[in-house]
Order: sequence, then structure tokens, then C-alpha cells
Amino acid sequence: MKISQTTADRDLGDAFDLLSSYRRRLVLARVSGAAEAVPVGWLAAELAAAEAEKPAETVTMDEVDRNKVRLHHADIPPLAAAGLVRYNPQRGLVSAGELPLDGDEWLEMPVVEALEAWNDR
Repeated sequence: MKISQTTADRDLGDAFDLLSSYRRRLVLARVSGAAEAVPVGWLAAELAAAEAEKPAETVTMDEVDRNKVRLHHADIPPLAAAGLVRYNPQRGLVSAGELPLDGDEWLEMPVVEALEAWNDR
């Protein structure tokens, strides 16, 4: 028996993979809520604070540095490949791409509903 996937099935699977990560949804929330491109260092501090459940001002440089590396190598590239964000690694800036949701809607809305909104674009 041969199992095959349609392009739509793969796209939906890719979307689930992208949006199943709270970190990536937080990146989308912060970038879509910004008036202009945001520095990766600022995103790293926001992620570190959210993960540690503490204010961004109390995050250590080690926490920021670890998050910057993970953002650069693991979180931002797939979001950029999907067109959800634009990333300029030379300048260390991330800006919103084509996003169906704004700001904290990425955190409040269940992933399935976000996927439906994304598929209707």
C-alpha cells in the first residue's frame, strides 16, 4: 500500500510544525505588534523573560545570548521561509511578513484556529 500526501497536506503539516512552537508564536506576536523591524537581541530577551516567567529587565546576558543563537538557527529561518517574517541576519533585524493575526492574538488563539486563518489568506 502506498501512502501519498497532497501538497495541501504537506503545507498544512508544515504550518502545524511552524505554529506548534510557543517560541515561534511569541516571535510572531512580538514582530507583528511592532511598528518596524525589531532587533534579534530584543526578541531574545522577550523569549527568555517569557520562558522564565520574569520581567525582561531581569534577564541575564547568558539567557539572551542562548536565545539569540536559537532564534538565528532554529526559530527564525522556518518563519522566514514560510513568508511569515522577513529576516536580515547581517543587521540582526526581524520584521513581519504576511501575517493573518496581530500581536498577542498569536498567543491567545489556539493553533488550529490560527492555521485556519492562515489558510484562508
